[in-house]
Amino acid sequence: MKKFFRKFFFWDDPAAGAVFGWMLSVVFAFCLYNGVCFAGPEHFSPALLPFIFIFQQSSFACFHHVFLMGLQEMWLNGNPLGNHLLALLLLQLPVTAYSLFLFLAFFFRQDRKRFHWVFWTVLAAHLAVFCLCGDWVSAIMGGLLLCVLSFAGFNALCVRKHNFLWYIALMVCWVVWLPGAAVLLDAVQCLLSAGEYSLVVPIPTAWRTPLVWVSVLSLIGFVFSNFKLWASANRKRLREVWGAGCNVLLVLFAVSYLTMTAAALYQQQQCKKALAALERNFQREISVEALKAFYYRDRKVDEQFHIALRNAVKEFVGDDRDFQEVLSESAALDRLPGQYRKRFVSPEAEKIGRFFDAPLPADTRGYSPGQLSSMVMPDLAVMRQAAKIFAWQIRLACENKDHAGAMLAWRRFARITDYLEHGPSLIEVQVLIFVEEIRLNALEFILSNNLLNDDELSIFQQFLRDTYERLPILAHNVLYGEAVLGNDTVCGLEDGTRPAFPATPGLESLKTYRFLAPGMWYWAKCSYCALLKRYNVENLCKVNDLKSSPPSPIDHLAAFIIPAFEPTAIRLHELEMRYQAFVVLIEAEKIKRKTGKYPESAPLNITDHFSGEPLRYRVGSHKVRETFLTPHEKEEGEPEGAGNYDLQHRKKTVQGVAVWSVGKNEADDDGLADTRREYGGRTDDRRALLTIP
Repeated sequence: MKKFFRKFFFWDDPAAGAVFGWMLSVVFAFCLYNGVCFAGPEHFSPALLPFIFIFQQSSFACFHHVFLMGLQEMWLNGNPLGNHLLALLLLQLPVTAYSLFLFLAFFFRQDRKRFHWVFWTVLAAHLAVFCLCGDWVSAIMGGLLLCVLSFAGFNALCVRKHNFLWYIALMVCWVVWLPGAAVLLDAVQCLLSAGEYSLVVPIPTAWRTPLVWVSVLSLIGFVFSNFKLWASANRKRLREVWGAGCNVLLVLFAVSYLTMTAAALYQQQQCKKALAALERNFQREISVEALKAFYYRDRKVDEQFHIALRNAVKEFVGDDRDFQEVLSESAALDRLPGQYRKRFVSPEAEKIGRFFDAPLPADTRGYSPGQLSSMVMPDLAVMRQAAKIFAWQIRLACENKDHAGAMLAWRRFARITDYLEHGPSLIEVQVLIFVEEIRLNALEFILSNNLLNDDELSIFQQFLRDTYERLPILAHNVLYGEAVLGNDTVCGLEDGTRPAFPATPGLESLKTYRFLAPGMWYWAKCSYCALLKRYNVENLCKVNDLKSSPPSPIDHLAAFIIPAFEPTAIRLHELEMRYQAFVVLIEAEKIKRKTGKYPESAPLNITDHFSGEPLRYRVGSHKVRETFLTPHEKEEGEPEGAGNYDLQHRKKTVQGVAVWSVGKNEADDDGLADTRREYGGRTDDRRALLTIP
C-alpha cells in the first residue's frame, strides 16, 4: 500500500507528478465539458460555458481561482447559475485537489523557504480577488492576471543557470496567450448574450483573429516550456518526466476532441436538413434575397412617394400635444374642439388622403444579409397616423350624414391594409391589426348612422368574409418572414456580419474559433437547429413563447431571436372574431330592414374561437367607454395648443344591437374590451356594436 501511494503521489519523481497533474486537470475539464455537451445539451446551462472554457483553455494555476469564484457567485448571488455549476465544481473538485497536491508538492521540494513566501502571497492575492470582485467576468479576468503572477512566482523557484532561457520563454508565451484567451472569452460571451455584451479586451478588429491563432501556438509553447523547466530543475530530460499516464491522457484528449468535432459536424448537417424542411414548409427559399422578392412582389418601388407622404403627415400632426392625444384616443365628437374638427377636413388632411387614392407603391427597404434585424421601416408609423386621420374623417362624415365622404375615407383605409399585407414581418402584421381595429371601430359609426344601402351592406359583409379568410395566409407569411430573420441573425452571429452589435464592434467570425472549442460549436449548432424547428409550424400559436416559461438551455439563441408570437396570434384570432361579429351584425341589420325589428337571437350560427360556443348576441342596452377632452385654464406662459385640455374617460350606457366574442380569458365581460383598471379591471371581449339612436 505504501508503495502504491508513493507512486500515486509521485513521491520519488515530483517533476513527473507536476507534469501529470497539469495534464490531468486540463484533459479532465475538456472531456467533462465535451461529455456534458454531447450527452444532453438540453440539460446543460449555457452559463457554464465560460467556466469550462477557462478550464479547458487555461493552465492549472487558475483552476482554484475559478472554483472559488464559482462558489462566490452561489454564495453572494443566491446560486444564479443553477445546480449545474455546483455539480460541475463538485466533479472537478477531487481532480483539482489531486492535481493541486502534485503541483504544489513539486514546488515545495524545490526551495521550501522561498516557496512559503510565494505561496502565501499568491493565495492572499487570489482570496482578495475572490472577496472583492462581485462581477464574475471581472473576477475571471482578474484571476487570469493573477495567474501570470502565480506562474512567475512559482516557476521562479525552478530557475537555474542552465534553464534560465526556458523561464523567459515560458513567461513570454504566457503573456502572448493571455490576450488571445480574453478575445475567445469575449466571443463566447457575445454568443451567449446574442451580442448584448461589452468587449473586455479593447483590441482592434483586424488584430483579434490573428491574435487568437498566435495565442494557440503560444499556448503550445507555454506547455512545452513549462515541462522543460520543471524537468531541468530536477536535472532530467522531458522524456524522463513524460510518463505513460501522460500518453494516456493525450489519447483521451484526442478522442474527446475528435468525437466532439464529429458531433458538431453531424449537427451542422442536421441544421441543413432542418433548413431544407423549413423551405419545403414555406415552399420558398429561406434567404434574404427570397424575402426581398416576396416583399416587393413585382410592385412599383417609389421611395420619393413615401418621403413626401412622411413629410405631409409630419406637417399635419405638428407639435400640438393635445391634437396628438385626439389622434390616439376615440374622443367624443360633441367634446371635440372646433379647431381640431377643421384640421381633419382641411386641405392638409386632403393632401394626405390623395396619397391613398391609388394602390401604394413599395418603399425602399435595405434587405441585405446580416442586416435584417436592424432594418428601419419608417413607413409603418406613417400608416398608423394615416389610419387615425381616416377614422376621424369617417366619424365626422357620419355626423354630417356625408355618405360620399365616409366611403372615400373607407376606400383610403383599404389602401393601408393592402399595403401592409405585403410585409412579411411580425411588426408589420401588428401594425395591420392596429389599423384594422381602428377601421372596424369606424365601421360601427357607419352602421350606426345608417349610411349604407342594402347592396352596400352585402358588399361590406362579403368584404369582411374575404378579409377573414386572408388572415391565416397572412399569419403564415409572417412565420416565413420571421424564419428568414432568425436564420439571418444566426448566420450573422456565425460569420460576424450582424451589425446589431453596437457594443461589440470587434466581434469576429465565430466560425474562426469553432475548431478551438468544439463543445461550444456543437452546442451552438444544437441551438440553431432548435431555432429552425420552431418556425416549422402552420400556426403562430404553435411557436412557443419563450417569455411565458423558462427557456430550455438548448433554446438559448431562440430566447433572444424568436419574438412573442403567441400574443400576436391571439390578436389575430381576436381580429378574426371581430370580423365574424360584424358579419352577424350586418345580417341582423338586413333582417331588421326587412321585418322592422332586429332578431331576438343571432341570425348566423358562428362559433367563437375562444369559447367554442356561438358568438354572444343581444339587442338592448350596452356599456361603452367614452373618451373626451375637457378644457382647463391655461397657465401663464403656456403656448397655445400645448396642454390646454385634459383627457377624460367615462362609461355610459347606449341602446343598440351587439355581437361579441368572449376573448382569450373566456369570460363574458358583456362585450367590453378595456385595459384600464379604474373601469372595473381588464376585459378582453371583441365586439361589433350598432348603436340605435
